[in-house]
Amino acid sequence: MFILKNLILLISLLLFTACSSISHKNPNTLSNNKVYAIASFWNYTETPMAGLRAASIVESVLSQKNISIHSLIDGADDVALKKSKHELFNIQKEQAKAMGANYLIIGNVQEWQYKTSIDNEPVVSYTIKVIDLSNNAIVFNAVGAKSSWGHKSIGVVAQEIAKELIPKFTN
Repeated sequence: MFILKNLILLISLLLFTACSSISHKNPNTLSNNKVYAIASFWNYTETPMAGLRAASIVESVLSQKNISIHSLIDGADDVALKKSKHELFNIQKEQAKAMGANYLIIGNVQEWQYKTSIDNEPVVSYTIKVIDLSNNAIVFNAVGAKSSWGHKSIGVVAQEIAKELIPKFTN
């Protein structure tokens, strides 16, 4: 009986830890004395405006850290009019430089939906990149994915990911 209880506990713990994944490629600490710009995230999902939603959530989480940030988050029509991801990125870089930003925050949304099941669990996956505008180098790159119970919304799950994904800043 003791072994069975321990086995059930172990399996339960594995299930709970498998619901979330965060990975940082460059866990650098970034300066909070620099100026940042955030742009619309590229949407790889079938959910309309998921990239805009994710970017605005990341922007809100960053603003809580007293980071100087300019918003380049376009409306859905503006993003749809761009011919390619490369074209959008070049436009965003030029806009960020014109605003005096040192860094540009971009991202991609890979998943933004409710699972079709009894609980309708929210599932979110996106990446964040911070690009140094002086040399186009990626100074921070992270990806996060998370699913949760049906009582949470996609927005709450996306905010939880943002809090874990955004880079550390010096104080």
